[in-house]
Amino acid sequence: MLTADIGAGWRRTRASGDPVTATPWSRTPARNRALAGAWQPGQPRERDSAAPWSAIPARDPSGRLPWGEAPPAEARSASAWNAVPPRDHAAAGGWDSSIRPREVRLRLLYNPQPARKDLGTAQVFQRCDEFGPRIDAAEALRRSVYLHGTLPLAFDFAGERYSPGSTPEVFFDFVYVAPIRAIQPVDSGSADRWQSARRLDLRRALRWGPGQPQDPAGVGIAYPDYDGPVIAIEPAVEPDILETYMIANSVQLVVLPERTPLEATGLSVGRDIDAYSWQFSAQLLGRTSLNLVRPDAGGPKTVELTINGHVWVFLIERYSSQGKFPAERFTIGGVSRTQLLAEPYAPRRSAVNAVDINAQQVAADQLTNTGFSLTWDVANQYPPDWTIPAGAFSYQEQTALQVIARVAEAIGAVVKPARDSDALSVIPRYRAAPWAWAGEVMERIIPAEIVGEWGSEWSPQPEWNSCYVSGTSHGVAVDVRRTGTAGDKPAPDVYDDLITGTDAARSRGIAELAKGGNQEIVTLSLPLFPEATAPGLIEPAMLCEVRDIDGTWRGLCLATEIAAEGVGAARVTQTVRLERHH
Repeated sequence: MLTADIGAGWRRTRASGDPVTATPWSRTPARNRALAGAWQPGQPRERDSAAPWSAIPARDPSGRLPWGEAPPAEARSASAWNAVPPRDHAAAGGWDSSIRPREVRLRLLYNPQPARKDLGTAQVFQRCDEFGPRIDAAEALRRSVYLHGTLPLAFDFAGERYSPGSTPEVFFDFVYVAPIRAIQPVDSGSADRWQSARRLDLRRALRWGPGQPQDPAGVGIAYPDYDGPVIAIEPAVEPDILETYMIANSVQLVVLPERTPLEATGLSVGRDIDAYSWQFSAQLLGRTSLNLVRPDAGGPKTVELTINGHVWVFLIERYSSQGKFPAERFTIGGVSRTQLLAEPYAPRRSAVNAVDINAQQVAADQLTNTGFSLTWDVANQYPPDWTIPAGAFSYQEQTALQVIARVAEAIGAVVKPARDSDALSVIPRYRAAPWAWAGEVMERIIPAEIVGEWGSEWSPQPEWNSCYVSGTSHGVAVDVRRTGTAGDKPAPDVYDDLITGTDAARSRGIAELAKGGNQEIVTLSLPLFPEATAPGLIEPAMLCEVRDIDGTWRGLCLATEIAAEGVGAARVTQTVRLERHH
């Protein structure tokens, strides 16, 4: 084996006074001095432009770079990374390896150990046996008794406590140890299941918005944050049944705005369900009365008719005269003020919707700057409102009332004019289908005791149970079928440009199906009771309950006509035509 020792000695560095050889990268040979890089001292001619990486000249020893060795004068400013002097041992921090003996007793405060006597009282929470087979404790106890063959071993102690003898050959030890098993929920077999409710009556679905009670009977609850109608449909008032009815009829016809009375007789007021205005006719006694209502250059005159508290306002648009010396008679005719929206008073217009618009907005736009108001009660009367896409609705040379009637017809609705104000409403022709009238709220009750004359006409129609309703260039196609039927008896198909929504198609389909079936038109004549006395005035599109002699039935009012004979306290009768379905 050869062992060699190699040693090197450490010595102090050379003083840094020589600016030429002070570079830490060793001396460069003389033959390479001309090619020295930026790391060597610059040539004398380049001293002014020396790079900062060159050695610092001798005249700048105070500006040495910090990479050199610190002079001994700076030894006392040693950094905090050196060893802590012995005088700092007493100030050891809490990160030492152990706590001093005098602080050992404080360790228990952070980890208290309970006494052994408390360890046995800890509760253990486990899951119960929710889905396991049901265990009958009585049956388990019975099976635990000793069985001999196929019969159980019976013990009879005659009602006394079993006490074996002191030295018996055989004795029994009656001890029952219940098996350890998880507990089971007692009522787990009767858990309720939640699922979606059946959709029975879509027309009474609640809408998002201000709360509106859907119970027509009302509950008598005040809604402080809603000032609209409290009930959907005002229920009919029970009429008084009397042996004799005595009515002091009051008829008054005046000219507006002066309210000049007119002498008239033979007054007649009427409207059917498809008419846009009330019709009026009367006979005037004398030329003086005619001159008060004769149309002139200013347009038609306006009259107000009041019959037993029911008020109408009419425009006198025509008259005729007939005379034979020495007597003469004049006949006038008029319409309610909604006729101002139709010919010959309203201009004809043409338009097409350039943007998407609701049907209710189409009708409301026709009344702009006319002074008339529109009622489209989607929540209570159920005429649906739907969106009409751009370009789907257009009309040419039509008046405002024709456009509104066109929109109402698309969903099987009708226009209801106001009697004494500038207003109109869009209501469904059939507020409910005839097969659902039994559960609907009636608006009028007509007992047989107040009917003076009656008549009927049998008018059967095919009993349809389905109808195909579709749009044309826009819209949807819906097959409306009566609930509970096979839909095998379709009605004639309906195509309409405005059928652009499912709700509109459904409403139109119900209206078409309601026209079918065995039905009759019943005509009843009864007095026109004052406004506060039931049944009062019966208007078209009202659902009425007729308590006939043979039984009670329900029908839809198709037309109303009121006749007042005489002057002043005249005889007033009200004749209604009802559509009854069998």
